[in-house]
Amino acid sequence: KAFSRPSIVYPAPSSGCLASRSLPSAQMAALGSAWVWLVLGALLANMLPSIVLGPQSAAAAWGWSPSPSPGNASAAVPLGPASSDDVAGAQAQLAKAYAQFEKMPSEELRDLPVVTSPVTLTMGAVELKTPWIGGSFMTRGWNGGIPGPTIRVKPGETLQVLLKNNLGHGPGYEACNFNLTQLGLFMNPDAICALNHTNLHLHGLHVSPEGDSDNMIKKVAPGESTMYTIQIPKNHMGGTHWYHPHFHHATAAQAGGGAHGAIIVDDPPGYLPKFVEDMPEKLAFLSLVNVAKMMRLENWGNSRLDAVVWNQTLWKNSLYKNWKWDPLSLVVEEHGNAIKDGAGLKPYVAVNGQFRPKTTIKEGKWYRFRFVLAAIEQRVEVRVDPNAKNQARCEFQLLAKDGVYLNEAPRPIEDIFLVSGSRADVAIRCLCEPSFVFPGATTRPCESHLTYTATRQPMGLGDTGLAVMVVETTDRMLTLVTESSVAPTPTMEPEIEPFAVRRPCYLADLTKVTVAKENTHSLDLPQLYPMMIKVDGKGYTWGHEQPPALAEVPVGQIQEWHVTGIRYHPLHVHVNPYQITSIFNDPYYHVGDWHDTFFSTGIGFATIRLNIDTFTGMMIAHCHNLEHEDNGMMGWFKIIGKEGTKWAGAKTYDPTCYNEAFPGAVAPKKPVVWR
Repeated sequence: KAFSRPSIVYPAPSSGCLASRSLPSAQMAALGSAWVWLVLGALLANMLPSIVLGPQSAAAAWGWSPSPSPGNASAAVPLGPASSDDVAGAQAQLAKAYAQFEKMPSEELRDLPVVTSPVTLTMGAVELKTPWIGGSFMTRGWNGGIPGPTIRVKPGETLQVLLKNNLGHGPGYEACNFNLTQLGLFMNPDAICALNHTNLHLHGLHVSPEGDSDNMIKKVAPGESTMYTIQIPKNHMGGTHWYHPHFHHATAAQAGGGAHGAIIVDDPPGYLPKFVEDMPEKLAFLSLVNVAKMMRLENWGNSRLDAVVWNQTLWKNSLYKNWKWDPLSLVVEEHGNAIKDGAGLKPYVAVNGQFRPKTTIKEGKWYRFRFVLAAIEQRVEVRVDPNAKNQARCEFQLLAKDGVYLNEAPRPIEDIFLVSGSRADVAIRCLCEPSFVFPGATTRPCESHLTYTATRQPMGLGDTGLAVMVVETTDRMLTLVTESSVAPTPTMEPEIEPFAVRRPCYLADLTKVTVAKENTHSLDLPQLYPMMIKVDGKGYTWGHEQPPALAEVPVGQIQEWHVTGIRYHPLHVHVNPYQITSIFNDPYYHVGDWHDTFFSTGIGFATIRLNIDTFTGMMIAHCHNLEHEDNGMMGWFKIIGKEGTKWAGAKTYDPTCYNEAFPGAVAPKKPVVWR
């Protein structure tokens, strides 16, 4: 049987089915005002104990004892049946699972399968281990794995993807209940539905959004198949991207639940300096597994996985079958209060589907790591653990972000900052440190533990002191086992010489461009409800019907957007990447950097510019907190004009840019000879 909806009584709409269509912002604000303050009050009631007292004291204030600090736990530890009131028993089982896993050795990081066009992606039920509490979690994935296979393409190639939906029968939008005034409010069960319908988004690719290409309006119902044909431009920059479903109201459950994989656009031969081109590559696809969030979405979603295979339960262990959602405390709970959203079920990162794996590298050698983060809502900061024993000293050199090379690379960084949907290409080199006990001796092999901190930013409180960053998990992510290349003295590869690649014209520098007044807009991701994208003060909550376009933008021209709300909502734009042209003192996001997903580490506003290049049709913009997106924080721009039009000023600002296939690297300038 399908999961039933929680018994929550909402007030009836004041006049008819007001939310059965997309409502203008003014109407939504009026209809939802009472609920806004109710939800804000509940959020404050839920957050203030943590803010003021800290997590342990807050637990006592809430009247429950927190579960043991969860880490990875052995999947071999069964969490047997227990009554919903057996809080102590559940905590003991969790502690046992955690203790056993702490003793388990790390597995070697696996290489994901690599496929090229034509590609078949089959959506189906996939089992994912949840080792920090034992048991396993049933979710949705591609080709039986999490993540799915890595797709490699070349500039100018036609990528064909056959998508097969093997999920069990589940209702579509006809089962969604939008006859309520709280459409666009967070924690709304009626905005999560049609979980077994799907489609495909090629996140980061500069391709057409229409027809059988990167089209978000396509629908693939359970049991159906469809073919995608995506023409990669000849001048597409090489880089790291990813793919995931983008079926509205089901994106968080699917893309955040495991249905994701990497896309790598290969660099043309000779595009990079030889030293960088020859670096060994390692893909680290980070899947942030949020069990509590997934269970809540599934309870709300009114769909099911294949009943024959999985007996209609996402949580395979029978212990977790009585999930409840408390609309006052805004948490999911099980076993009384022993396991709660944000306590015993904190999110943890799987790397290529493994928890706490290890990978072996040579001391003193540079490696190119391609990091991708898939998450429902959390962001992560990756760094080297300074307290690990037998420590290696590693350095990070940033090469590219969101699949676009830096204007000048590399850039030294200490932390890798990733938000849901973002990518980072980082060159890493490690060196074993002398022993503190015996300074003249160095132990090899040595290790460097890459740790992560997963955080989230609650919305609805505005730019106030209460809008704190909530730290949910800190744990080891990946161990770099560093072996000496030539003992006892390792071979040290040289420093990476600064380099700048020749850029395609759709990525020509826009920082000095004069933008026409009619192409300048404000774009706001509000910190108060209802959820929507606002352009020039007007917006819509995207329900189950497509709302009007936020604005029309002409192809072949430059847009400038003054963006607010990006401290709370990561901004993702389809089709065209954007360049940051103004930002205040951010350690990771710099003026001149290109992105398609952007979440400020500091102040919540910036200015970005977009080259609306080549493609016409629907250019979607949305918050990449996927639950916010499913709740309606998404809009679209209508790109008008003649398909294929390019910005005429590109070569004025970057004379070496190219619109066709890569013509070859630019010859270095000869030094000036003074006579």
